[in-house]
Amino acid sequence: MAKPNGSAPPPREYPYVWVSDAKLQVEANYLIKGLIEPGSFTLIYGPSGSGKSFFTADIAQHIATGESWRGKKTRQAFVAYVAIEAGSSILRRFVGWRNETRGDATERIPLAILTSGPSLLSLLDVGALREQLARMQDEVKLQLGCTVFDTLSRSMPGGDENTAESMTAVISASDYLRDEFQTATAFVHHSGKDVDRGARGHSSLFAASDTVIRVDNHLATVDKVRDGIAGEQFPFSLQPIDLGQDSEGDSITTCLVSTEAMTRSAPKRDPKGLGKNQRPILDALRALVGDEGVKCPGTSVIPPGVLTASFDALCSRLVPKYPADKPWQVRKRVGEAMAGLE
Repeated sequence: MAKPNGSAPPPREYPYVWVSDAKLQVEANYLIKGLIEPGSFTLIYGPSGSGKSFFTADIAQHIATGESWRGKKTRQAFVAYVAIEAGSSILRRFVGWRNETRGDATERIPLAILTSGPSLLSLLDVGALREQLARMQDEVKLQLGCTVFDTLSRSMPGGDENTAESMTAVISASDYLRDEFQTATAFVHHSGKDVDRGARGHSSLFAASDTVIRVDNHLATVDKVRDGIAGEQFPFSLQPIDLGQDSEGDSITTCLVSTEAMTRSAPKRDPKGLGKNQRPILDALRALVGDEGVKCPGTSVIPPGVLTASFDALCSRLVPKYPADKPWQVRKRVGEAMAGLE
């Protein structure tokens, strides 16, 4: 209830657009095209020792430099990496990458490592982080594009990742940073004992995520990507490098993410167990590739010269097979079947 002197704040009005006035946004807007967009929520999870932090650092480094990542376009932005679990010990990874890829170059790289971080359950802590990120953004003179929290569990001290209350607070903190900076947020997280059962914690975490990437045994798999198709894989290896010697003459080492000569073949499965949607969709895909297949120039998992077809073309071909479904329902049906086939 408003106070008599009228000191209560005015009611907040949320932005809206009449559908009749809405215009299609055709300008490409991405940090890594087809994977991470500004303002998105990304979850990168896997068991200990899977290489998930190295993989996440590799993504952060490519966004900060604007260099192509796995054949995907990137758009340069300031990246803040909150290494709340590893602390300053993580710096050797970034120093190793800097020395190997930048040599003696002296220009500032818009990638900052915060060796301590806030509790995302504390409004005061999140507000203080916001102020610091704003100052750093002004200093580097580049828009904050991505904020990484490594790890999620260490960013919510005293919270319970299995409860909706704690996880909702983390998601709200991410939304706050998004609204303030239009920054993407990425959370490095652990899986349970069985990595195939997904990330630890309450189901609201997966539901809130725009992109979910599972890392296991140095293989990253896209479990979920909004407005895209899951299943793309990014194999990598860790290449040891020597950084010099410490004060006692012992070697200082770290690893760099390497994608050279990394190929993974999926285990062959008997196609007899295909579901009622998978069989006709697989048959349609084979026919489409045979009729209209385009040679792929090569990606992280597809060799050059392999015939490919687009998801949109496959959905268009399947629309007549499902006359009772609307086009969006066909796309959903095809997407689910493709995920199962994968």
